[in-house]
Amino acid sequence: MSYTIFTDSSSGLPLLITSKYDIKVIPLTCIINGEETLIKCDDEEFLKDFYTRLRDKQDMMTACINEQTFFDYFKAELEKGLDVIYIGLSSGLSATIENANKASETLKKQFPDRKIFIVDSLNACLGEGLLTFTALQKREEGCDLTSLYNHLLSIRLNANSLFTVKTLTYLAKGGRISKLSMAIGTVADVKPIMFVNNEGKLVSEKKVIGRKRSVLQIAENFIKTIENPETQTIFIGHGDCLEDAKLLASTISQKVKVKEFIFNYIDPVIAIHSGPDTLAIFGYGKSR
Repeated sequence: MSYTIFTDSSSGLPLLITSKYDIKVIPLTCIINGEETLIKCDDEEFLKDFYTRLRDKQDMMTACINEQTFFDYFKAELEKGLDVIYIGLSSGLSATIENANKASETLKKQFPDRKIFIVDSLNACLGEGLLTFTALQKREEGCDLTSLYNHLLSIRLNANSLFTVKTLTYLAKGGRISKLSMAIGTVADVKPIMFVNNEGKLVSEKKVIGRKRSVLQIAENFIKTIENPETQTIFIGHGDCLEDAKLLASTISQKVKVKEFIFNYIDPVIAIHSGPDTLAIFGYGKSR
């Protein structure tokens, strides 16, 4: 097909997918101890090193992709006579989509005969990756660009994401909960169950006590919302806690038949704000 599919590194797509499909992944930036590093979510060694440093509580922050970077990536494909579609990190969490739109508007004037579509996934991590994976599969089936764009818009709010964290420290550091709530919750071993809402923001649904219960609760909630699991590839993201991710997959498989599970580390953009041992699952289901 005569178009290029872009996503960003926050989609968390593993090498299993990026090596199989023709896709261009634009990296966000992770700043560790003042040093800028481009995020690579299909590089296991990079991710292992990142999580080691995260556990060591090194100083970390992230930066969104700027307008010029989008301009350069998109222009390179447009000059080849190709159209472009970009599936990006939720506008409810980052200015990345805004910058992609700005670059797109400038390029449309320079390349009036080419198509440039920007899809706000209204999701994060492998939830964004799930939508991108669907785009890659649809292109393989021969879907034209305009039809693909409309399809992604029609299903993006069916891409469900459920998260839990092991420690409340990082949520408090990022201002998502108060320090008092963190202190009380830590003593009580409270684990929040969170999801990405229709505005693309990470919100808390309920709280449970204990890590094991939080894993079981995520499985229970996911089973309630998932549709046609036997035809789906389910993504599970983990914050350097693969055994917990496998437990989650096993728990779900005992109740419903799933086509396949794909695991990868949760991307640094989310992990810096949620902490190591974060656990998340992504699949298509009923409305969020």
